[in-house]
Amino acid sequence: LVNHARAYLYQKGEWLNEKGAFAPSLCNRIDRFTGGIVLIAKNEAALHALDQKIRAREVVKQYLCIAHGRFDRETGLLDGYLTHVGRRVEVSKRPAPGAQRAQTGYRVLCQRDNLALLECELFTGRTHQIRAQLAAAGHPLLGDAQYGRAEKGGRQYQALYAYRVVFAFRSDAGVLEG
Repeated sequence: LVNHARAYLYQKGEWLNEKGAFAPSLCNRIDRFTGGIVLIAKNEAALHALDQKIRAREVVKQYLCIAHGRFDRETGLLDGYLTHVGRRVEVSKRPAPGAQRAQTGYRVLCQRDNLALLECELFTGRTHQIRAQLAAAGHPLLGDAQYGRAEKGGRQYQALYAYRVVFAFRSDAGVLEG
């Protein structure tokens, strides 16, 4: 993805591929086999400004996903602690050495045939956060063999898509203005 962005900017004359110069870089990430929006900074000033806004929670990231099971509540908050164990993360309710707090808000948009379409909002940005927290709550994502069920429901990847990024700047946006 980064190479495609760099080639695009190079062709437009907005980036010179010079040794030691800043190269366009990712500002956020999404899990492998997750689709959707990724932010890329064209210059160093934009990278630093976006990084600061993301850390200040002034960039809101929302996802759509399909999860197994029926939800009793239309909205909720998944709040726990994630610990890396190999290529996975484990979810616990209590803090532990090396664990990071993870909070994911969700809203049920539709439920049908023991599946639910959810809108999720990340209040923290942790590796595999949505996938691991929903699975720990008994609602693994459709197609997620790592945290859920082996059957993929006709899907090649987990049903998770970063579909909206909202810039909710509460302070000066600096180079991002305009």
